[in-house]
Amino acid sequence: MPKLNLFLSSDNAHISSSIESLRKEIGLVRKEQTKALKLLLCNLCINANQLIRVSRKRDAISTKKGNPLRIGPDSLRSALNALDSHGYVTQDIGSKLENKQTTIITTTKLIEWFQTNGWTEDDIGVFDGQYVTLRLNEDKRSSIDFDDTDYSRWLSSELEGYSNLLNQSSIQLLGMNGEVEKEYKNLSISRAFIKHKHHPINGEFLFGGRMAPPWVNLSKEARKRIIINGERTVEIDRPASHINAMYEVITGKPYQHGYPYDLSVDGRAVPKHIVKHLSAFMQGSSSARGTAIRVGKHYKREASKPGASAQDIDNHLEWLSFKKGVNSSVIIYMFLHKHSLVRDSYLRGKQYGDKIQCWESDIVFEVVIELVKRGIPVLTVYDSFIVQQSSLSVLEELMEKVKFIDRRELVALA
Repeated sequence: MPKLNLFLSSDNAHISSSIESLRKEIGLVRKEQTKALKLLLCNLCINANQLIRVSRKRDAISTKKGNPLRIGPDSLRSALNALDSHGYVTQDIGSKLENKQTTIITTTKLIEWFQTNGWTEDDIGVFDGQYVTLRLNEDKRSSIDFDDTDYSRWLSSELEGYSNLLNQSSIQLLGMNGEVEKEYKNLSISRAFIKHKHHPINGEFLFGGRMAPPWVNLSKEARKRIIINGERTVEIDRPASHINAMYEVITGKPYQHGYPYDLSVDGRAVPKHIVKHLSAFMQGSSSARGTAIRVGKHYKREASKPGASAQDIDNHLEWLSFKKGVNSSVIIYMFLHKHSLVRDSYLRGKQYGDKIQCWESDIVFEVVIELVKRGIPVLTVYDSFIVQQSSLSVLEELMEKVKFIDRRELVALA
């Protein structure tokens, strides 16, 4: 689900005149409210019939870096409420108690208004984006300001070049019958870092750092229908991405002895999805018991959600069955014994888990940099890459060759 993009706008005359008419109709009077209305309409136009996440919190859009139009939260809420009360959007207001964020979606009335006033996605432009963001670990939704470093300036430049390449390419999602369902335009790809307590204001951008472009919200099956420059695409995952990132940073190379999630306990092969989930949750936990509890909750949540896949349900049942015969703590300690070279990176809490995620994100971005140098558009989904079928061999070669590089040190020495 896309979130409200604070970097969208339009300078077209017919856009401005239609906004002025709508402003009067829905009763907005202040200049800042009109700016907020324009921002909302630009987002709704390019995300027609899609839910958009919007934060109504006072501090959600307070950063200078992340709010180039300087739109205040009161003006944003006023514009949201006016569009909702006049039937142009459906607004589902979030709840802190339910950990639910506000969402909005176009109504038929707004779709018809866009058509009547000649709005198209081509009318919408994007400001120079905030390519590096920082948020507090305690608040996943609100960005904070920070002082730029040599590394953040370098990274912003690389992300801008990457975004420009994507915007010069045609990236489309096809419908089930081959029609164009969605076209991705005005992209501003950013990396989102996390600030933990007891670290400097930016912590040299050591935690988190993932990219979250709009196609991450698609299912793997839906992503098969993405085409780039008219050509079918293929998606390739980094093998055992998290644990191999740990090995690459700590030992200089990926795990060298087969598949890292192969594990047997008392002569019984542990299902790979169980080993993989225990490994992933250990990276953000402080104890084996806490890890097992979190994994169990994850399986239950995935199997219980509306539209859960048969695989999610089967995995949950297999987890419940397997842990009756083998204590999950035993699986964890056998796994740590197998991976003694990196075991010190496990069970060290949330902060260290975010650090490992940053290692993985750095490696993924190194591959992106190399593809951009070659003029090859690439889409990422956390630890996987989507490229045109004709670029598959280049991608596979780079995934094999590219190593972890600590750019923070290199940029500082340059």
